Amino acid sequence: MSRRIKAVFFDIGGVVIEPPQNSFKKFVNSVGVSSKFLMELFVQGSPTNAFCKLEKGELTLSEFFSEFDSEARKKALDENLDLPKRFTAEGLFATLDFKHENSGVRYNMLTALTKLRKNGINTCAITNNWVDDRPDKKGETAMIMTYLRVFFDHVVESARLGVRKPDKIIFDYACSKLNVDPKDTVFLDDLGVNLKAAKTLGIQCIKVTDPIESLKELERVTGVKLIDNSTFTPSPPPSLPSNIVHSYVKVSSNIRLHFVEAGVGPVVILLHGFPDTWYGYRHQIPALACAGFRVLAIDQRGYGESSSPSEISEYSQEKLCADIISLMDTLIIPEAVVVGHDWGASVAWNIALMYPDRVKAVCGICNPFFPINPERDPLVSLQKKPGVFDYMLYFQTPGVAETELNESIEKSILCILRGYKESKQASDGSLSSHNVRERGGILKGFSGSMQKSSFLTDKDVEYYSDQFKRNGFEGPLNWYRNLVENWKWRLPVMNRKIVVPALMVTAENDPVLRPEFSYGMEKRVPNLQRLHIEDCGHWVLQEKPEEFNDGFIKWLKSVCGKSNL
Repeated sequence: MSRRIKAVFFDIGGVVIEPPQNSFKKFVNSVGVSSKFLMELFVQGSPTNAFCKLEKGELTLSEFFSEFDSEARKKALDENLDLPKRFTAEGLFATLDFKHENSGVRYNMLTALTKLRKNGINTCAITNNWVDDRPDKKGETAMIMTYLRVFFDHVVESARLGVRKPDKIIFDYACSKLNVDPKDTVFLDDLGVNLKAAKTLGIQCIKVTDPIESLKELERVTGVKLIDNSTFTPSPPPSLPSNIVHSYVKVSSNIRLHFVEAGVGPVVILLHGFPDTWYGYRHQIPALACAGFRVLAIDQRGYGESSSPSEISEYSQEKLCADIISLMDTLIIPEAVVVGHDWGASVAWNIALMYPDRVKAVCGICNPFFPINPERDPLVSLQKKPGVFDYMLYFQTPGVAETELNESIEKSILCILRGYKESKQASDGSLSSHNVRERGGILKGFSGSMQKSSFLTDKDVEYYSDQFKRNGFEGPLNWYRNLVENWKWRLPVMNRKIVVPALMVTAENDPVLRPEFSYGMEKRVPNLQRLHIEDCGHWVLQEKPEEFNDGFIKWLKSVCGKSNL
């Protein structure tokens, strides 16, 4: 019986990104030097030549240039060759473009990395690299490595360790960092000399010449399906509570907001809905940070680690919007892209309506920007024809819904955070927003034993449950008890349009916030674009994260400009 693979090691240049030697060969051919001369120059005098010292971190790239050029001139002299003046180490390395869009990243490899980690297999990059201290290029290699690093459990860099492939020490080091036996690992590289060294330790090896064929072999060895036909840019693994920065800001005399943050660049503020926390954006945070944005995902008032006052009046849209503006003021953020899902979308739309000077662009997910009826408050309209919004009437009486939902926090999470497919196929009940008052509760009809949705892990359920056990559902339900106050707040500006660039994201199978509810939004939001996610329910951020991220980031870049990452 074959041993179970516990870790996969990947080379970077030649496996995860296109081989840098391809660019090198094009350069030498363009200046009239043979590729053979260059390849011999890289290995001649190893392990003490300039190139080896570069990859062991003994020379920075700027220091390497003169030493390598001296070695090239000596080799040419020894071989009686006329070395062109245009052949320089600086010119050679200038051909490498590590800007994200030009770097030759193989997205099928990133997809494989994500799938391996989802299936409990550790991943590690083992790369021969260098310290790039060129003043005009210094940030580029850091950018690409920062982007790639989030896909791995660990990264071993020769220039930091002081040891380069094919030295066996580097493989032993990688195994020790992941706490695995070499015989339980696989290594992918495009250079035979590196694979030969790894093989002597018992590491299974795959030579990468054709990436797809290599992934097929890796599928066979690991038993994990790694190749798919997705056209979406792969997203990094989701952020976890333990590996992200947590911050707190006092936004008023009685309210402190908790948020997590990552990345640098134009600011994107993420606002969750009901019942959720910042954690609902765990799949978006690293993807946005890697795309070149500074991301702030908020625990809104009443949720998670943020303040949760008991007074109903503390949860009006006016105060919820003011929380975000105050947070921006405190962090000295003059302008941001504001994004919201479900109730968070209401806050996002209203910030764009009331504070257009602070909003670069706005995105609403599932919940559209609804016009108000000046003749009748929304509660009266809701009572007249509740339909799918009957649950909102059930939520109106203080103490009723929270008693039901607080009885078993975990069950409440499992019942409400349901994917479209689970809801359609469920044998343990399905969530319905119709006739909730008549049924006597929103969870009525569910069995005692609930299965979690496929987009949730056990740790996800545990984290959600822990967050709602802090303060229960009273604060979140109080959002629903301000419908009339919210209506009064918007009456004076009922004809105002949202003029900033906007994106409306609809989910084909959202059982409550149907896509057709957004029809006609263009009259009130003239700069509106749309993203429609098919075969998906209400929890689009977690059900279809790669599809959402791909479309959303493309829109973001169109309104904010291209980023460096």
